[in-house]
Amino acid sequence: MSERTGSGAVAGTMMSRLVQRLPDGVKRRLAGPYNRIQTVRADREFARREIDSLRPAAGAPRHVVCVVVDALRADAIDPETTPFLHARRVGTALTTAPWTFPAVTSLVTGRYPHEHGSMRQSDAADRGATDLVVPPALPAADPTLPAVFAAAGYRTYGAFAFHMPFFALGGRFERHALYDDAPAAAVCADFLDWFDDHAAEPTFSYLHLADPHEPLDPPAAYWADHDVDSTIDGIARWRYRDSRPDGPEAEYYREHRRRLYRATAAYVDDQLAALAARLPDDVALLVTADHGEALWEHTDLDAETFVDSRPAYGIDHGGTPYEAIARVPLVAEGFDGAFEVAGGRASLVDVAPTLLDLLGHEDALSATGRSLRRGVPDDRIPLVEACRYGHEKKAAYLDDWKLVVSRGDDEALGFRLPEEAAADLPADVERRLYDALPAWPDGRHPERRVSGMAQQRLKDLGYV
Repeated sequence: MSERTGSGAVAGTMMSRLVQRLPDGVKRRLAGPYNRIQTVRADREFARREIDSLRPAAGAPRHVVCVVVDALRADAIDPETTPFLHARRVGTALTTAPWTFPAVTSLVTGRYPHEHGSMRQSDAADRGATDLVVPPALPAADPTLPAVFAAAGYRTYGAFAFHMPFFALGGRFERHALYDDAPAAAVCADFLDWFDDHAAEPTFSYLHLADPHEPLDPPAAYWADHDVDSTIDGIARWRYRDSRPDGPEAEYYREHRRRLYRATAAYVDDQLAALAARLPDDVALLVTADHGEALWEHTDLDAETFVDSRPAYGIDHGGTPYEAIARVPLVAEGFDGAFEVAGGRASLVDVAPTLLDLLGHEDALSATGRSLRRGVPDDRIPLVEACRYGHEKKAAYLDDWKLVVSRGDDEALGFRLPEEAAADLPADVERRLYDALPAWPDGRHPERRVSGMAQQRLKDLGYV
């Protein structure tokens, strides 16, 4: 190690310890300058990248916008709550992971977490709830979706309403915007300012919105429209986390928490409608989610079967990949040709190949996924893996069957879809699904601890 490198590491460690000692209120006040420093560093990291040149296909869209709405369930899209998204819905997809970091890495690489490696490295049951470490990020040299667009001459922009997706994707865009749990209106407004400055050039943009993620706080009008009782103690955050809460007070909380979730989805829908109205006609817009959100669908089953290190059974995300978490919406506008998503086999690994298909470079990444403009193989077995809490749990799908396996819990559950009812799987289906499961984490690659400033923001968002 050089003297300069060693001195820098020592100084960084000392600064991290100093920040850790600061009161929480001081950390929050320093968040703005901290975010600006991080975005400058990320912009510089992109500027140092060597990017090959590609020629876009004739007729490629001039502008491509990919919006990821954190924690947006597939069934949150309906004509009454989210009319804009519902009118453009092309189907659903399966996430690759029940939390943000590995899921968005899959989205920009077209690969599963066990393939790209940005997943929790330990199968220990106590990880994730009391620590603030994140998986190893992609190696800097690994190509990603925005890099291919940049190679094709597109200006690239990445906006992150909170820190976790930035930890995974920072440095991958020409320009970055990082916020502390910013509302969709703020993220979209800043993006439109950037877009207006670059509308004469081809652009690729990634917007990660956080509104359906804890804490839930849409504008007051949405609370009123959805008849949410704002006087309920702690309604914006998770309560009754551990297991099977009973009684009228708990049920009242659960009902209004569900209403608040729908109110937040309605707010996001309105913001995306306003965004689309400001964009020109030559924009290909794709909206999806990194994962969904559980709202007490399988509380008893989860508590009886698996260890959750928080604990939080049947709520939130990051744990067991039930359908409320695993299935996300696919919304598209401005694409030439229909998406082929029938059969429930589409996955987030298909997003990058689909968008690159617009460029005429579907195979620019070594992706597992396929362009949804061409359809997915009939024999595909989609996977969901890379849990954050408790032991690792992996899900595999075949036709109307689903298998969830936890090696650490020594448990396996079969389900019949779409109702996700517990069921015994046919022997041949069970064998194929077991054979499709990838390896469990082995700890070969170190996870990394986030800085003191970022730790405070993630605590505010309920990550510990």
